[in-house]
Amino acid sequence: MTSPGRDVRPGRPGEWVLALLVVAVITIVSTWPLATSPWLVPAHQDPLFSSWRLFQWTRNLASGAAGGLFAGNIFYPASDVLLYSDAIALPALIGAPFIAAGVPVALVYWALVWAAYLTAGLAMYACARELSGSRWGGLVAAVIFTGAPSRLDHVIHLELLWTAWMPLAVLATSRILRGRGRAVWLLGGSLAAQFLCSIYYGVFLFTVWPLIAGLEWLRTRPRIAAATRTRAAVALGCAALVAGAYAVPYQRARQVVGERSDLDVQAYSATLGSYAVSPPASRFWGWTAGADDYEQRLFPGLLASSLAVSALATPAAPWTMALAVTTAFAMEASTGLNGVTYPLLRRLAPPYRGLRVPARFGAVVLLGVALLAGLGCANLAAAWGHLPGATLVATLVLALMGVEYAAAVPVRSLPSKAPPVYQLLAALPPTVIVHTPLPLPEALPGAEANYQYFAQYHRHALLNGNSGFYPPAYLRLLDAMRGFPDDGAMQALRATGAEYLLVHEQYYETSTAFGRVVAALEVRRDVVPVATSRDDAGAVRVYRIVR
Repeated sequence: MTSPGRDVRPGRPGEWVLALLVVAVITIVSTWPLATSPWLVPAHQDPLFSSWRLFQWTRNLASGAAGGLFAGNIFYPASDVLLYSDAIALPALIGAPFIAAGVPVALVYWALVWAAYLTAGLAMYACARELSGSRWGGLVAAVIFTGAPSRLDHVIHLELLWTAWMPLAVLATSRILRGRGRAVWLLGGSLAAQFLCSIYYGVFLFTVWPLIAGLEWLRTRPRIAAATRTRAAVALGCAALVAGAYAVPYQRARQVVGERSDLDVQAYSATLGSYAVSPPASRFWGWTAGADDYEQRLFPGLLASSLAVSALATPAAPWTMALAVTTAFAMEASTGLNGVTYPLLRRLAPPYRGLRVPARFGAVVLLGVALLAGLGCANLAAAWGHLPGATLVATLVLALMGVEYAAAVPVRSLPSKAPPVYQLLAALPPTVIVHTPLPLPEALPGAEANYQYFAQYHRHALLNGNSGFYPPAYLRLLDAMRGFPDDGAMQALRATGAEYLLVHEQYYETSTAFGRVVAALEVRRDVVPVATSRDDAGAVRVYRIVR
C-alpha cells in the first residue's frame, strides 16, 4: 500500500486494482460463505423473490410486454404484480440478456449481488478519494460502505445492495462545484439510476441531495457558469422525469393495495439506539442483536464511527459540515414515526406513503459515515502520514476493519436443475396452479417465495405469491383456506379457476400432518390424483381440481 498521505492527483491503474482487491476481499469477508458457491443464497425468502423478479422481467421483455411490462404469474388473476414491490428495473434489465441466453436465474442473481457490492465499493472509493484527497481515506470509506454490519440485514435484498449511485451523486456534485460542468450528467444519471435500482433509496437520495449540495454550495459560494446551470437543470429534469414516469404505474397499483398504515411504518421505525445494534450474522458484534429488531440494526462499526467523529475536528474543511448535517438528518428520519422528520415527509411527499421501512434511511447514514471517515483519515494522514510506519498503521486499520466486519450469513443451497415435480408441470399446457400449504393471513409469507421461485421451470400462473403488498383477493383466499381441505376451502379454490393442486410434504410441520391432508384429499370427489413426485426436499402430491 502506498503512503496514506494526501494526494489529489488522478489515480493510476494500479491504485484502482488495489481498490478493487480491497473491496472484493471485504465483500467476501462480510458476506461469508456466499462467495463459496453461486448456488448459495441467504436463508430467507427474499433472494428467491428477487430471482423470480429477474425471471419475470426477462419473460415480459421476451414477449414484447404483451401481458404488460409489470405482469407476473403470481396472485392469479391479478395484473401488474411486479408493482406490488420494488420492480428492480435496472438490475433486471442488466440480468435479462443473460437469463434469455440460458444462464440459470440463480447464477444471474449471484452475479448481480457481486456487481452491487463491487460497484458500491468502487464508487465510494472514487468519491471519498476525491473529497478527502487521500488514497487511504478512499479505501477506508470503501470498506465501510461495502462491509459495515448495517448492510447485513440487506444482504437478502437485491435492490438495497445497489447503492453505488449515492456516492456517485456526491462525487458529481463535488465536481460541479469545482467547475466541471459535464459532471451534471453523472449527477442526473445517478439520481435516476438509484431510483430504478431501489425506489426506497431513490426517494431518499432525491430527498437528501438538495441538503448536502446546498450546504456545500453555501460554504464555498462557487461561481457556476450559466451553461453549467442550464445543463444541470436539464439533467435534473431528466432524472425527475424518469423517476416520475416510473412512479406512475405504482400509483395505479396503490389503488388496489392501498398505502402503508401507521402500524406498518411504526414497526419498522428505528431509534437512535438502533445505531448501536448489529445483525446476529456479524461475528464480532452479533451479540448486540435483539430478537425483534429486523431492519433496525444499523451499527456502522466502531472504527468507522471513531474515524467519522475525528473528521469533525476540522468542521470548516470541505464537505465536513455538509456531510455531518446530512447524516444527522438521515439518522433522525430513520426513526420514522418515533421522530419528527418522517411524519412530515409522509404528509408532504406522496411517495413516502408507500414506504414501509423508515429505518432504511440508515443507508444514507452509512453513506455519510463512510465519507466522514474518509475525511477523518485524511486529517490523520496530514498530521502523521509522513512518520515512519504510517503505511503499516494504515494497512493495520484496514485489516482490523476486515476483522470487525466478518460475518457468518445463514445460507441455503438452490438446486442446479428443475426438481422432478416442476419438470412434470412443464409438460402441461398453460394452466393455473395452487401450491399448499398456504400460509395463514397472519403468518405470511410462509413458503410462497419457494413456489414462485420454482415457477421459472414451468411458467404457469399461480394463485400463490409473495411480495411487498398482497392483493385483497389473495388475503381472502388465505382466510378461506384455514380449514383446508374441508368443503369451504375446496369451494374457494374452485371459484378461483385453479386447475391443479400441489401438496408439498416439506412445508408441513410434520410428515404426519402432510399424510392427514393427503388422506383427506384422496376420498374427495372434487379432486383427481394425477401423480406423486418430489420437489427439492420432499414428496409432492399432484391433483387435478374437478369443476
